[in-house]
Amino acid sequence: MIIDEIVVKVIEMGMDIGTKDAVKNAMDAIDADTRFVDEVYIGIKNRLNQKAFLKVEVSKRAVFLPQCLRNSASCKAELSEFGYTCKRCGACSIPKILDAANERGYKVYIVPGGSMVFNIVKKTQPLACIGVGCYPELEDAIAKLGRAGIPTQAVPLLRDGCKDTQVDVERVIKALRL
Repeated sequence: MIIDEIVVKVIEMGMDIGTKDAVKNAMDAIDADTRFVDEVYIGIKNRLNQKAFLKVEVSKRAVFLPQCLRNSASCKAELSEFGYTCKRCGACSIPKILDAANERGYKVYIVPGGSMVFNIVKKTQPLACIGVGCYPELEDAIAKLGRAGIPTQAVPLLRDGCKDTQVDVERVIKALRL
């Protein structure tokens, strides 16, 4: 089964999918490959949050990009209380994402970690968020923002590792177009 089919099947079956462990158990129950639990969990949370996310006007949404997308060898970005300020050197994918987000009216933050995300959320009070990151960071953010009543959409990194990571830029842009 492909991941989208698993997501739909688990949601349609009405199984408990509130936690990653519950998603793994649901996948076991439908004989799906549990190596993709993280991707399925994010897919389920995105689908379940999408309706509420769409109700929030873009100007009240925030996008959080991980600093690890930067090119560590050549990045000139400067860190402030609201994350890094991109200098648009072109050495990474961040400027393309910034352009697409700014074009639509999103507020964008390039952050070194989850704790800064929550500090920025407290200060700026967005009503919905898009997050890009590794699975552990996304799962933590989805849970904490969900408890605060903030709908999310998440895009996992293609390659993680906390330095010089990669994301599917078109997938991020697709989330921005919601």
